[in-house]
Amino acid sequence: MEEKKYNWTAAVCTPKNYPTEIFSGHLLLSDQPKSGYVYMPFNRIINSEDLGDNDGSSSGEATGIAPKILDITWLSYTENKSYSGIFKLDSEKIEALMINGSERPYWDVETKKVGIVRDYHFVINAGLFPGGMVVLYVFSQSNMTIVGRYEAQEDKTVDWEIAHETMKDKEGITKYVNYMNEDLPQDILDQIKNGTIPFGYWETLFKKYPITPIVKKEDKVETIGINYINGEFESIFLSLNGNVMPIKERAVPRKMNIVWHDVNDRRMESDIFFDEKKSKAIFETIKTKEKINFIIEIDRNTKPRETKGISIKLKTATAEIEMKDAIISQESFTKPTPY
Repeated sequence: MEEKKYNWTAAVCTPKNYPTEIFSGHLLLSDQPKSGYVYMPFNRIINSEDLGDNDGSSSGEATGIAPKILDITWLSYTENKSYSGIFKLDSEKIEALMINGSERPYWDVETKKVGIVRDYHFVINAGLFPGGMVVLYVFSQSNMTIVGRYEAQEDKTVDWEIAHETMKDKEGITKYVNYMNEDLPQDILDQIKNGTIPFGYWETLFKKYPITPIVKKEDKVETIGINYINGEFESIFLSLNGNVMPIKERAVPRKMNIVWHDVNDRRMESDIFFDEKKSKAIFETIKTKEKINFIIEIDRNTKPRETKGISIKLKTATAEIEMKDAIISQESFTKPTPY
């Protein structure tokens, strides 16, 4: 396979219902004066549905070189505060994720066989949190990986009138911010009013556990896609790697997609959604560093459109915990082709 140079664009994300707007943001290609750079998305309100979404778009891309510096200033609407930071990035770690591309399987319609494609396009995604925390992700079609966490400082010198002419003074900024916040859910409005924005909560999202997904061989699971509450996701292509499950630490799952085979060997796809806080609370009851088997049990008689059929439990050396109370919804569908 011919080697290609990787390339990347920039994106930004937020926790849901905590909108931000970037005043100025650049991913610089070196720490030297007049460095090349890629713009972070600006002139738009970012309010992600899920942490880790690639919201907005950048005005350019970089090829064959990883970013070295993140220089960013933004407005946290729920706080009515601006934050700024200049952060040195772990460019070696970022490049290591991109230089060899990202492999994933695909179904070749003409040959009716599974092929392997290697993607060389990535997204550098900055997660912006109330309180000034910045989390940097690298996105590919198969995975989203955290490569750094940083802390910006409040910046009272930002001239927002440059971006919005009505924000010419403190009163103008407040009026604009209040207008942009008025459609937020009532519980968020209450946090703004009462000064109860849960700054410490987001820190807890990044705790990882020694979690290993477990499936039965007879279920013929092809792929497991897992989105985590910290914004990361991974794709596990079991049908291509001899059913070997990667051993690693993982955050609490938020969503799962599973491709498997029913009793008639028909390919099925199931989506399972978890309640973030309930799932988190379950994992927090487990002893520190205790290995966790994340057991996925599939009723192979499940039919298309059924909203049950997948059950999940956690098993450790000292406990077995059902996850059914943390599952918000699930549904299964037929899937004519893999991937």
